[in-house]
Amino acid sequence: MTKSRWLRKLLPLAASFATTIAVAGTFAPPTSAQVKSPPPQPQEVQPATEEGFTIPIWIFPVGAMFFVFMFIPKIGWTLGLIAIGEREVGIVVKKFSSKNLPSSRLIALDGEGGLQADTLPPGWHFGYFPWQYSVRKEPVVVVPQDEIGLIIANDGATIPSDRILGKVVDCDNFQNARKFLTDGGEKGRQLAIITTGTYRINTAVFEVITSANAAAKGMKPSDLHLYKLAPDRVGIANVLDGVPIDEGEIAGPIIPGHDNFQKAQSFIKGGGRRGLQEQVILSGSWNLNPWFVQVEEVKMTEVPIGYVGVVISYVGLAE
Repeated sequence: MTKSRWLRKLLPLAASFATTIAVAGTFAPPTSAQVKSPPPQPQEVQPATEEGFTIPIWIFPVGAMFFVFMFIPKIGWTLGLIAIGEREVGIVVKKFSSKNLPSSRLIALDGEGGLQADTLPPGWHFGYFPWQYSVRKEPVVVVPQDEIGLIIANDGATIPSDRILGKVVDCDNFQNARKFLTDGGEKGRQLAIITTGTYRINTAVFEVITSANAAAKGMKPSDLHLYKLAPDRVGIANVLDGVPIDEGEIAGPIIPGHDNFQKAQSFIKGGGRRGLQEQVILSGSWNLNPWFVQVEEVKMTEVPIGYVGVVISYVGLAE
């Protein structure tokens, strides 16, 4: 065998041996120096660079805020999101519907187009798409301390011809417009009043008069104050609603159960008469509806010691 042939056989063997040694060195166990080497120190993170341009760190929070303010409202608009505040009430108008509102009605109860009886309470509400609904946010109604609020209903049944005020309907102090309308509430000025407190009232259905807007409604702010009668005076009541006084009488009879004319509906149901009343109002504080009863104050009659008082009655049966 020639020398060149031996070299051709030995070269592949030598190359294979060298490769094996190199691979074994790569996976060799670490030396003691490598094991005891100190842990790598944290390196300061440098801003990303691109061809010499540095991106400031503040870009990232600003970009996040831009995303929130630009895209989140659009998402809410798409989902029909309406947010009602803690001291707000949402008045809903349905722009179109397959049902038509009857000509005699102003407020929709069954999904018809127009003003809706139901309001939106505080919170988030979905599905009120702007192409179908319009939502107006109104502040809650506040009646200050020692005052009352009068109510005018914009929708409901017609008040009977022998009455001037709408009957009392249990509707959570006019906060449930649907119940008012479905239970026979009457359109116009109401017998019922609201007292001191905060109310979520659908102002499209009910107009509320307080001392704050009394002048604009042709009333005096004092008309909406709690009626207070001094201890040395008595109140002569003149009722403005009810059936007429019997012929030959000048004052209506005493009707029990109306709590000094504060429960107007009880007075009406009990057969109370319109006009001057036999019953008087004594000293105290009373929630009186000025549309229902007016009071004239007179001083109490004092009978001195040693004297008697002679009473002449102008009411009652003739002798």
